[in-house]
Amino acid sequence: MNKLVGRSNAFLWRKNEMNPVLANIIKARQTSDLIQVTKEDAMKLYDDSLVDSDLLYNDLVIVDKIEGDWAKVIVPSQHSFLDKRGYPGWMLLEDLADTDKTTEQDEKLAVVVPKTKITYENGATREVSFGTLFSKIAEEENSYKVETPHGQATISRAHVALQNEPRANIGVDVVQMALQFLDLPYVWAGISSAGFDCSGFAFTLYRTCGKYIGRDATEQSFAGEKIAYADAEPGDLLFFAYEEGKGEVHHVGVYIGNDEMVHSQTPGSKVILTKITGSKYEPELCVTSRHR
Repeated sequence: MNKLVGRSNAFLWRKNEMNPVLANIIKARQTSDLIQVTKEDAMKLYDDSLVDSDLLYNDLVIVDKIEGDWAKVIVPSQHSFLDKRGYPGWMLLEDLADTDKTTEQDEKLAVVVPKTKITYENGATREVSFGTLFSKIAEEENSYKVETPHGQATISRAHVALQNEPRANIGVDVVQMALQFLDLPYVWAGISSAGFDCSGFAFTLYRTCGKYIGRDATEQSFAGEKIAYADAEPGDLLFFAYEEGKGEVHHVGVYIGNDEMVHSQTPGSKVILTKITGSKYEPELCVTSRHR
């Protein structure tokens, strides 16, 4: 059985049980669509290992089983070593909507601004995140009509782009989009403009441009064309590993040129710019990869 994510953003939980962070999210949804967790709750997500990933409105999931108010799901768009079908985890059933879709192969429009609103046919609106994908139904002068889990809606043409549109330089586009998020607080497992983790930042930037690079930094480090750091160009991904680059990959950043990267740094930090030479990251740089 397939379903669509019916929330603007929704975490993929490790356990099918209520916890204080989820309780706060449910309360916040009474007044907001796109939920940005508090600094304290963001740290709990990390310290207590509560979540593994995040999903956006209209994302397709495979439901493996239902237990009470929870669904065990697979996320096909988030490639993972954990399951060949996609990233596994738990979601509240109330966060999912029915669908007859079996794949996500149709042409998509991607939100390319940090946040925007869609307007349903009844006049209701919803705030959605950067990277949210919609199937296009029709074009109007200043908007597109799109398909959503809750019926047709319109979205501003200025706030979206074709996910797979031809790009002169995808790396430059990725950097320009990334720089919109400077100072955005880090959120463990996040893939939305309410907060990214390091690999979620890279994943969403590239997914918005039609490239699926894997969800976690370790898997991402195996994808793409491997190049020397000296040959790095804007948009290339830089991976960092423990034990001065010989151990486990633990971080990824987006190269922007001039020995500098933009990255969602670490729990308690935010999206920042860092010069590689002379930083703590310099001895840990293990892989530079290119996705074109």
